[in-house]
Amino acid sequence: MITDKDLDFLYYITPEKYRFKLDGGKDPNASLNYEKKKQLQQKLLKCSKYEFIETIIKVFKNKYANAQNIWLITIDYDIVSKTQTPLRKDLKNVVFDFRNEVKNIANVKKDYLNNLFIEFDSVLPELENTIVASLKGKVLNKDFNNSKTVFYISNSPIQKIEITSNSFHMFINKNSFIDYGRY
Repeated sequence: MITDKDLDFLYYITPEKYRFKLDGGKDPNASLNYEKKKQLQQKLLKCSKYEFIETIIKVFKNKYANAQNIWLITIDYDIVSKTQTPLRKDLKNVVFDFRNEVKNIANVKKDYLNNLFIEFDSVLPELENTIVASLKGKVLNKDFNNSKTVFYISNSPIQKIEITSNSFHMFINKNSFIDYGRY
């Protein structure tokens, strides 16, 4: 089971003195966070598809997380072709859509996660129930649009989630972006 403690490094804010200087020294928490990242990666590779989705929702439900870290541990990225290949074999497709539209404290544009699309290799009959349970405590409005079920979420960095029988598409409110510094 993936716990909040497994996810705490996703909300770690790199101190300013380690962010902007090439010779600023190494953040003493970097090694610990790297180990936590590797441990979470192993858990995400082995957990059920439902727990994978629960974890993705948990990560963004109440606070924007360092999405670069989730990206780094769930896909293999080919920098030349810009292809994102899921590390899990039961995922057909994973696309992290980062946009360079927000500025950090140094007034430099930063990438934020605009949306995340996941296509599964099979139908997930309990996907809707998993999403509702994962968003417990949030105000949800549910709508149907063609073959998609759409959940609109209030008071959350997650703006909406669209699902089909074998896909999950989460959209993030860019105003919830937090600059965590390095990843």
